[in-house]
Amino acid sequence: MTRALNIYGGRDPVELPAYSIPEVARFIRVPQATVRSWALGRSYSTLRESQKLFEPVIRIADATGRSLSFRNLVELHVLSAIRRDHGVRLGEVRKAVDYLRRRFKSRHPLADEEMQTNGTNLFVERYGELVDASDQGQMAMKVCLSSYLDRIERDARGAAIRLYPFTTSREEPDRRTVVIDPRVQFGRPCLSGTGMPTGVIAERFLAGDSPKEIAQDIGLSPDAIEEAIRYESRAA
Repeated sequence: MTRALNIYGGRDPVELPAYSIPEVARFIRVPQATVRSWALGRSYSTLRESQKLFEPVIRIADATGRSLSFRNLVELHVLSAIRRDHGVRLGEVRKAVDYLRRRFKSRHPLADEEMQTNGTNLFVERYGELVDASDQGQMAMKVCLSSYLDRIERDARGAAIRLYPFTTSREEPDRRTVVIDPRVQFGRPCLSGTGMPTGVIAERFLAGDSPKEIAQDIGLSPDAIEEAIRYESRAA
């Protein structure tokens, strides 16, 4: 850990502004416009006012440079759970996140360990109050959020240190083939346990190499290579 912190100038790589909005959108397979709204806020027009501003949902590492940290990536991974399955409206989500921020006294409540325990219930209950969601709808959201939270690996202190993005859908078995670790390949998606970037594998495949040839070259199974290619193709 000390060596890793020294490499990054004494700063925790989890907190460094390492990702652009297009990269985050690709890694977690969320539309760029959605990531931009959650990270930067957005303006919109109303009948009474020409322009109104929605505040950002999360607090990003570098608002001036529009760069996000690994912790921000984890937050957006969690937010994408309700975005994909529940057609959530930005205003209600922001209010629910602000509620958690005050309750936990945290800048990043969706990435904190508390979200893994009682945070999910608090978020869903607060969101349900805002949108008048049924008990059944709230239960579905809890199940959905839990499947996303299970993809986050934490250290002994409860801090998020790795994210295992979905390579197909959230209903898939928990294979954890692809990992995003801010201390490996500067936080780019890699095949788990190898440090091999999935982007490099996809480039070789697009250049004409077969999964079997790539697997033989780097000493991995063809199944792992195909999973990396599948992840990159779906992300693109």
